[in-house]
Amino acid sequence: MYSIGQLSKKTGVTVRTLDYYDEVGLVVPSSATDGGHRLYSEHDVLRLEQVLALKYMGFSLQQIKKILEESTVTWQQSINRQLEMVKQQQIRLQALEKALEGVLHSIEFEGEVKWPVIFETIRLFQHDPQCASHMFEKYFSNEEVKDILHLNNQLTKDDLRKWLAVIRDIQAHLHEDPGSDIAQSLTGRWLEQVQDMFGSDESRLDKMWEAVKDRQNGIAFYPLDEEMIHFIERALTIMYAKRDRRGEEQ
Repeated sequence: MYSIGQLSKKTGVTVRTLDYYDEVGLVVPSSATDGGHRLYSEHDVLRLEQVLALKYMGFSLQQIKKILEESTVTWQQSINRQLEMVKQQQIRLQALEKALEGVLHSIEFEGEVKWPVIFETIRLFQHDPQCASHMFEKYFSNEEVKDILHLNNQLTKDDLRKWLAVIRDIQAHLHEDPGSDIAQSLTGRWLEQVQDMFGSDESRLDKMWEAVKDRQNGIAFYPLDEEMIHFIERALTIMYAKRDRRGEEQ
């Protein structure tokens, strides 16, 4: 048998917490001394350990009390439900992480806080926590989507800085003729950056570009917007036409 002080020392649970567990009927000592001091049996210790394990899994004390009063099958069902909830929380947290990263990128790109951009970014991930994968499902197989998301998650801060830098430079030269030397140079930089981040498979890049164009009026591929997408597309058309002519001349 353990006194409340001994049990506290054995388990690391404070006396105050043990008092509360006793008060709410979660872990009640089996007996007491003649002087009225509570004594906990090995069964009580096991009960406390079960409470601590379930609490670590994220169950509320009310849920724990209900689980402990039910059968082993219900235990399994409860833990499976909790596991599913944890998985959903992970998805939500990953979406929140992406949303916060998007907010930071928008501030870095704009040089200021633009609340409409921030609001739209957060609303996108809040509405669709798995929007990153859903954006590509129309164009790629499940395995290709996983591969793209893996590549995206591997991007470093330096990769993102380079990406934002070339987009910023393109934005500053949207008044230029897409066939001009500066526009062609910027588009070449943009294409190199895309290939560095997502590989040089032309089929994959073509499908990704279709996804970008389909969502050009939204926030999904920020900071690329409709005007930049049209500019890049015109510049790419000119670039590829020049390459074809050079190939025919050789």
